[in-house]
Amino acid sequence: VQRDLDDMCGRTVPSVCLIGGAPFRDQKRVLKKRPDSNVVATPGRLCDHIDRGTVNLDDIEIFVLDEADEMLSMGFSDDLNRITRAMPRDRQTMLLAATLPKSVDKLAAAALYQPVKINVGGTRARAADTVLQSVLVAPKRNRAEAIERLIIRYDPEACIVFCKTRNRTEELAKELSGIGAEALHGGYPQKHRDSVMTRFRNGQCSLLVATDVASRGLDVLAVNLVIQDDMPQNSEVYVHRVGRTGRAGREGRSILIVSKGVKRRIGMLRKVAGHIEDEPMPSEAEINELVTLRLVDEIIENEPGEVAISTFDRAVESGLDAQDIALAALQMLVHKSQSANGNGNGSMNGTTALALGVGKVDRVRPKDLVAVVCNEGGLKGDKIGQIDLLDRISVVEVPTADIAMLLSALSGSRIRGRWLKPRHADDWDFAPRY
Repeated sequence: VQRDLDDMCGRTVPSVCLIGGAPFRDQKRVLKKRPDSNVVATPGRLCDHIDRGTVNLDDIEIFVLDEADEMLSMGFSDDLNRITRAMPRDRQTMLLAATLPKSVDKLAAAALYQPVKINVGGTRARAADTVLQSVLVAPKRNRAEAIERLIIRYDPEACIVFCKTRNRTEELAKELSGIGAEALHGGYPQKHRDSVMTRFRNGQCSLLVATDVASRGLDVLAVNLVIQDDMPQNSEVYVHRVGRTGRAGREGRSILIVSKGVKRRIGMLRKVAGHIEDEPMPSEAEINELVTLRLVDEIIENEPGEVAISTFDRAVESGLDAQDIALAALQMLVHKSQSANGNGNGSMNGTTALALGVGKVDRVRPKDLVAVVCNEGGLKGDKIGQIDLLDRISVVEVPTADIAMLLSALSGSRIRGRWLKPRHADDWDFAPRY
């Protein structure tokens, strides 16, 4: 929101962002330097500034309360009441919400004077016609496998998987870490959330497992598949999730995964959201066929380079015939594809390599690396795997789901006075242990 305001207003009307997880001192300094700025804030952090006297709301003329329904569902009712009491009564107030439960009406009655209700989406929210909707029945224990198979079936450019809770978001992201999933919810530090969202927007991450709150305002045109991990709390939330795809007239697909006993409630969703067809579970035979066809397409599209031609010539000189060489190359390609799709050893473990710019010459020991990754990176010790300690670098095996968090958390850290300079070394082969 702050970026959008800056784009619209430029430098003539500055804005300041007050959010939890960011240094309070820096925010205080900006408020003191530019007291007439537009303020974009989360309720909790704004209340902190009100309590400490570092922000003055006496001259507020316009108050916009965005995502009011989500704020109330997160327990910010008391904070919102405190904020409105700190402002002058003769202000213009706008309250925006994707859904309108009774709690929002109650807040509107307290914070607004003779409000006018404007419904942008019509009397009832409805999914866009450009989105194909379906429902798949799968037990909770098989949910991650079902999602993996759906992603292989549809091969999306970008996909969001919605979960109800933070714990479920982390749990599912770890189960899907072998196919590059990253988790996003409000419990992560702001710096980490910004990093994940940036990676998702620019295509570095193509699979996001998120809560509804964390994904609000995430507008990425590349998202052509949305998967809902369970039945949402109401039809409006369902339609809002579906709306993350099929944007700007593009085609999209939304798949709701439910348990067998819940499917009877799909009829109510159909009345609001439109046609929802049944989605069959992708069979193992179908997945193998799709992987094979895509490998063939990849082979056809790639012209052999000089290294490949030279390798082929040497293999022929060593006595192998063309068929043996082709079969060996295909086996390597199949193994690589299986690993990428969660069927190989690496993705079963769900780990990757974190490279740090310190090594033996810096007198660094493995226990030093474990300490910094745990204490400053926030990772539990039992999640750390193998460690390769070389002369000038160190490589630590960590869960794929935690790599973005670690890169962010360790970016300004040191060991023995040396900057860590963390990077994701996803192509690293750890030394064998005998």
